[in-house]
Amino acid sequence: MSCPGARPPEAVDSSEAALEELRRQNTELIEAVAARDTFIAVAAHELRNPMTPIVGQIDLLLAALQAGRYSSAQVEHRVRRIRRAMDHFMKRAGTLLDVSRITGGRFQLALAPCDLSDLVGEIVETFAETARYSGCVIGIEVPESLPGAWDRLAVEQILDNLISNAIKYAPSKQVVVSAENLGPLVRLRVRDHGPGISAGDRSRIFERFERAVGASERRSGFGVGLWVVGQLVAAMEGTIMVDDAEG
Repeated sequence: MSCPGARPPEAVDSSEAALEELRRQNTELIEAVAARDTFIAVAAHELRNPMTPIVGQIDLLLAALQAGRYSSAQVEHRVRRIRRAMDHFMKRAGTLLDVSRITGGRFQLALAPCDLSDLVGEIVETFAETARYSGCVIGIEVPESLPGAWDRLAVEQILDNLISNAIKYAPSKQVVVSAENLGPLVRLRVRDHGPGISAGDRSRIFERFERAVGASERRSGFGVGLWVVGQLVAAMEGTIMVDDAEG
């Protein structure tokens, strides 16, 4: 006996499966939109904040120049502070571009012959003034030469993030950047003497929008710097880890 309009069991199963797939896709879209909105809100906040002191520094400089109160040495000092603030701002803006390229699947390595020892030395040198300002001493331990094919920009971005974090979270402490030849591999290490990262936080700090900051701490940042680092390291078929055995 058959009833008009009745559907066979396989049709019912197929409809339920399609409905479940639609629910899953809808959930993913909701999460993606929420993540986008969160990132836009954080980005707007973090890019606006550093502009305020930059504008303030420029206004102070202009007022002092108009009043004839600054010597050439004082002008140079103020301009250097503005330059440092602008460099910091540009790095923040660059982080946004990195996230956009990686999430959009447009990131590609640009490998070229390069001596990694020289490159590490150049990167460390760019942090000399920032380190002095924070009371840090940056040491470097690299072999005389580490030739190979590297993506210079990727290596710069990786070390820039790691060294910046070391200086930020371990002010007035020593930071050591080292490179070690392991035959087919090279190990880069940035070691600081700050408070360290708890075991629970180590498993999530390389995720987007995650930051190993205590509830009572207030630190600026997108929470994507180490995620970008992890993506760049993975693109070069490497691995990254936190070794907190020495504190």
